[in-house]
Amino acid sequence: MRTQRRLTRLSSYLPLLATLLADECAARSGGGDNPDPDHATLITSEKIAASGAKTAWDALRLTVPNIQLRESRGKPARIQRRGRASIYLDDQVRVIVDHIRLHDLQLLQSIAATDILTIQGFNGIDATTYYGGTSTSGVIVITTRTRGS
Repeated sequence: MRTQRRLTRLSSYLPLLATLLADECAARSGGGDNPDPDHATLITSEKIAASGAKTAWDALRLTVPNIQLRESRGKPARIQRRGRASIYLDDQVRVIVDHIRLHDLQLLQSIAATDILTIQGFNGIDATTYYGGTSTSGVIVITTRTRGS
């Protein structure tokens, strides 16, 4: 009987604990939805429009500093930061579009530059802080108008 009362009392605290835990996780991960923009290179839709880019691939090529975009037969193949970090490790810069990691870079040619709200470029240190240890070469986060609206 006493154990049941304790469990009932403890279960009344679960919603509060869940809220506190969610707030703490969001604070540690850089704010949940958007990591701290002070640690990223922020490119706005105005800068993208001024560059004359037609696709997301063009926008990356024309506006994001310190990356190399490689093409194979005219199609996007790789995004690397300038200079090799390691002979053994993967130097691929991670691309995230509307909170979804993009594995096929050719999809960047199907996103219109006018649909992009912001592009954030994170260096290796900040990328590993916000996106994990596999992001040592950096992360590019693209937010489109459909997600940002």
